[in-house]
Amino acid sequence: MADYRLRCLFPGCDRVYQADPRFRLQCDREVEGGHGPALLRAEYEQRRLQVRDLPGLFAYADWLPTGPYYLDAPNGEMGRPACYQSRGLANRLGLSRLFVAFSGYWPERRANLRTRAFKEFEAQATLARYLGTRDDETCPPFIISSAGNTANGFNLLAHLLDLPLYLVVPASGLDNLMLPFPTAPFTIVVRGDYTDAIQLADRVSQACGLMREGGARNVARRAGLGSVFLHAVTHPTEGSGQLFDHYVQAVGSGTGAIGAWEAAQLLRRDGRFGDRVTRIHIAQNAPFTPMVDAWKVGQRSLPAASEKETWDRIAAVTAAVLTNRQPPYSIAGGTYDVLSASGGYAWGVDNARVFQAARMFRETEGVDIGPAAAVAVDALRQAVEQGAVRSDESVLLHVTGGGREIQHADGEVFTVAPTVIVDPGDLDSVLKAIKTPAAIQRPFPGLKTYEAGSA
Repeated sequence: MADYRLRCLFPGCDRVYQADPRFRLQCDREVEGGHGPALLRAEYEQRRLQVRDLPGLFAYADWLPTGPYYLDAPNGEMGRPACYQSRGLANRLGLSRLFVAFSGYWPERRANLRTRAFKEFEAQATLARYLGTRDDETCPPFIISSAGNTANGFNLLAHLLDLPLYLVVPASGLDNLMLPFPTAPFTIVVRGDYTDAIQLADRVSQACGLMREGGARNVARRAGLGSVFLHAVTHPTEGSGQLFDHYVQAVGSGTGAIGAWEAAQLLRRDGRFGDRVTRIHIAQNAPFTPMVDAWKVGQRSLPAASEKETWDRIAAVTAAVLTNRQPPYSIAGGTYDVLSASGGYAWGVDNARVFQAARMFRETEGVDIGPAAAVAVDALRQAVEQGAVRSDESVLLHVTGGGREIQHADGEVFTVAPTVIVDPGDLDSVLKAIKTPAAIQRPFPGLKTYEAGSA
């Protein structure tokens, strides 16, 4: 089973936690003021990955920080990673070994994500870890802040598991909440941006005792997202069978890119997939490119900007889901460290290029993709044109957000109705609407255990 420990990544700390009681998110020394912000990293006793016959991403349970636990949803199938070797886009870009991790809805490619985004994977791993660390009869549900994709992922899984859920989304993200069946999470809509939603969710969590999933600090979230990379390397028919030279992804927080890097390090330790150091490429939609701007001038801290300048830039982008104002860039173990360790790159993509990249992908691969995925596609185009990626190198392009037209043609799609709409910081109105928060009752729905050695 997935025996693991948590190691603090702050330079000079290196503290290790053997157990994972109550969903640990931070090193004790950081909490006590002994050092600055740092991620924890999961380290597994199982050095070689054994792909298991379990639902969803739990095929990779050996390298998920969920202990002996996995989820088996009673109300439907959970999503799984999908990958294929490109011919059309590869030929257009002049690449001989381009693989596409398609996190979307494309049954022809066995891509079955009904949210059309890889945030489903972080929800699976996070809920298994959370419920598996609880030893009480009841526990509070999650309150999720999101610009759309993470909310969709947790809403899907909450529906499949019959769990209560609270969502906090900016007004611009409400239209992103849609699934192929009706759902009714408690939905708080903020007349603001993604960061306003994060801040309000934090305050509601403290006032009501609801659970925050931890963002990038949550090792299960990063491992869930990193399962895409594991699948793309290890799957017997879809994978490459070896580590990639490059990994390309559009980022809002950068959590998925951190997860991919951590997965790559596990595969290097495994030893069966080569010892390449995979270079991580991140991309953002200009003019809102704080991480790209910081990386290009070699600084760990994000560039300062006025509130008005930030808002103007956010309002000007096409890929709104990439507009996190407080990404885990500077934190120890975060995106800056990943780019540094991998010899990575950061790319800005303007709106005109977003539309051109989406059209190019459709023409060459035969499926529609969303704006965030198009940002990644154009970043790869730039990398090839500028010589950062050579024609004979292996590349994993992560396309997250695609197949909307296919899904809508397959049947009806349902949106989510707001429970309450508030201004940023309006905690009183939210508390009045929530009243008594819901609770999850034991036995926890869908939580199961697997046996060591079973596959």
